[in-house]
Amino acid sequence: MRRGFTIVELLIVIVVIGILAAITLVAFNSVQAGARDSDRKAAVAALIRGLELYYGENGRYPTSSGSTTINASWSTTADASWAHLENQLRPYMGSVPNEPRSTPGVAAMNAGGYNFDYYANASNYCGAANGQMFILVYKLEKGSQVNNLVGDCTVNTLGPYTGSNYRVVK
Repeated sequence: MRRGFTIVELLIVIVVIGILAAITLVAFNSVQAGARDSDRKAAVAALIRGLELYYGENGRYPTSSGSTTINASWSTTADASWAHLENQLRPYMGSVPNEPRSTPGVAAMNAGGYNFDYYANASNYCGAANGQMFILVYKLEKGSQVNNLVGDCTVNTLGPYTGSNYRVVK
């Protein structure tokens, strides 16, 4: 009598291995997304520290401008306008953080983009005087999005920043 595996037994083993591989891949992708979110949160905290240092020395937040992805009033990692903000913050923080999974051409305030979007008012936006407030929009891959308004913004409506986090400091 010949001993060996039947085709059904081999197929069952292959299916089980495939299921285990799929579970491992999904778990690995989830861990990677969580790590990128941690990097994002650390980068946002560093950006805010740099912005506050700039404000402390200049009495206003750095200007935002040049975005072709959002509009010319914003700076974003989605296009070359981020360099404008980097140049202003470099003396205060050395290396300016970037989005870990930057999505060129799609702003974070749009549902599909992973970028940092920065706006500093050049006019009386949100009831704040020129250069006295900023908006920083970013998106997390996992978990809930958090809207953090420091101060009030009853003069103008913010957003909508669909599925994104935003921080407004005034």
